[in-house]
Amino acid sequence: MPHAPTVLIVDDDPAIRKMLVEVLSLEGYPTETAVNGREALDLLARGGARVVLLNLLMPVLDGRGVMTALQADPAERARHKVILVSAVHNLEGARDLEPDSVLSKPFTVDQLLNVVESAYNPG
Repeated sequence: MPHAPTVLIVDDDPAIRKMLVEVLSLEGYPTETAVNGREALDLLARGGARVVLLNLLMPVLDGRGVMTALQADPAERARHKVILVSAVHNLEGARDLEPDSVLSKPFTVDQLLNVVESAYNPG
């Protein structure tokens, strides 16, 4: 995929990170990973627009904390498309975070690819 955005995968579960990297890499998306929200914010601060697959529940700094930090800097928030990833019952209370999209666990490969493609090509 030419000019594909980097997809930043933020999840504390190494098996989920590995699976997401494998699937997205096969589709031509460059990927980066972070094990928590603090690491994710450090990567985001290094520049470049990204699609962020952000797990909601993590230690150190969770998805809510990442979204709060991004919303405090509107220019930084505008550079990234954030997809919150979590179980449905956790996502229901997270709509106030104003993600660009949500992905409910468990999800299929097709659902994953559709939400990433939609974030990259809105409209």
